[in-house]
Amino acid sequence: MMSTADLENEARTALSAWASLLHENTTLTPMPRATNPLWRIDSAGPDLVLKQLPQYPPGVPPVTEFRVLTHLQQQGVAVALPIVTDQGHVHASVNERQWTLVPHLPQQFGNFELGPGAAATAHAVGVAIGGLDKALADYPWPVDSYVDDPIEVMTTALPELPPEVVDLVEPLEGLLRDGSANLPMQLTHGDCNDGNVLIDRGRVTGVIDIDHLPSSPRSRDLAYYLASRLSRHLAKSQTAENATAAMVGIFSDYVAGYHQAYPLTEQELRSIVPLMLVTEIGGAHWALNGWETDIAGYQRSLHSISWIAGHFDTLTQAARTAEHRDDPKSSTARQLPAPHSE
Repeated sequence: MMSTADLENEARTALSAWASLLHENTTLTPMPRATNPLWRIDSAGPDLVLKQLPQYPPGVPPVTEFRVLTHLQQQGVAVALPIVTDQGHVHASVNERQWTLVPHLPQQFGNFELGPGAAATAHAVGVAIGGLDKALADYPWPVDSYVDDPIEVMTTALPELPPEVVDLVEPLEGLLRDGSANLPMQLTHGDCNDGNVLIDRGRVTGVIDIDHLPSSPRSRDLAYYLASRLSRHLAKSQTAENATAAMVGIFSDYVAGYHQAYPLTEQELRSIVPLMLVTEIGGAHWALNGWETDIAGYQRSLHSISWIAGHFDTLTQAARTAEHRDDPKSSTARQLPAPHSE
């Protein structure tokens, strides 16, 4: 594995591809990373982010992603469009690895669901994901990616998981299959976790890491976001009870926001909670059978599967009532008691 110093030297070499944008006192500050290294770049203009791309594209190569992002930006979706290099490329290559430079988008961390304005923020997130999927459905050119079929997860991944997972899912398996089957497919984000939907002061400032782009049910993106947000809450044992209760309280606002931006059929409204559970089943399977075994990741998915299974009916009812939920910013919306913080 490359040392921190060597990785930063490689990052500086990559950054030289955008030399015309930089001044001699440009600074690189490491940022929290999920997988690939990130640096915040402080230079002559607005702050930027330098990112090392995955060694193997998760779905599409950088040029395809750039074309899709251009379309999304034209459709009014907030995205971080890569900045072309001085040579006119959408990425720089160093030692057979690719790097991209994008605008830094504002983001606040912490749990907005435990503060004032939670319902309005959840609604805004739903609107943003719905608007993204609506724009993706209108993308005019072919995209050579993969098919993300939730039924395949149920058919191939679930039987390979330990009994502790199978036993939790078995009572709901019929509902999961019914809720996940025969859904219309379209181009989707494919990795729409809560770290890829950036929020600042109650508004969505951008959706990032749009490099999977599979064909899947559109409600999968919203379900993926909700499952990942739940998993984040459950991982923090000291605040998990309050955080999950707050999320249940505004669950319908997430769904209502999506439905406002990109109306869902009754079948798709019924699919959201099953797809949340399918998402975590797929995550558990990947943690045990992916490139590297990730026991901690498996435990997180197991925890989420157990929680969703125990709250399945409550969440399903909330999703079904979302069709009639008003925009919380234009009504006397329910506001959660303020201030808890993580």
